[in-house]
Amino acid sequence: MRPIRTSRVTLTAVFVALAAALGFLLLAVPNVELITFTIFAAGTLLGRSGGALVGALAFAIFSGFHPMGSGVHFPPGYAAQIGAAALVGLAGGLSRPLWQAGGRSKRPWVLALVGGAFGLTLTVIFQVAVSAGYAAASPDRTVGLLAALVSNVFFSTVHITSNTILFAILAPAVLPRLRRLRPDGAS
Repeated sequence: MRPIRTSRVTLTAVFVALAAALGFLLLAVPNVELITFTIFAAGTLLGRSGGALVGALAFAIFSGFHPMGSGVHFPPGYAAQIGAAALVGLAGGLSRPLWQAGGRSKRPWVLALVGGAFGLTLTVIFQVAVSAGYAAASPDRTVGLLAALVSNVFFSTVHITSNTILFAILAPAVLPRLRRLRPDGAS
């Protein structure tokens, strides 16, 4: 099958919109979301800088227009969310060769383990970054960070566990197939 060719700008816009929309999809389920995987997937297709851009823009929209409270009202936390989401897209771009080669793998369980490891690691980094962003408002930042981490332990555990499972399931099924959508001029 011939790959579908489209522009990098169009793919970036589609992934930003898709990630933000999927972020809103599961709002009723606390800390279970699809935005992180979508940003990671964008990075595997668009590369490091494209993935980082999708992550930053998608989370700026998602957090900025969140119906349960806009992140814009708390700049350190908002900046931490955007930065951590950009890191997720960057990581997707760095992992791109793995998924392109993995599409021919005879061992999908290996890709599931790798995907789960990415989900686990990136979600832990995200949770710590966001907790640090919110702790920045505390007069004693060390106590503020510890308080933020401890007070969010249940929701953080749900977030980390759900993203680990989602990445393990979705990564081997979706990421090797994305290369068919490669942007114009990409090989």
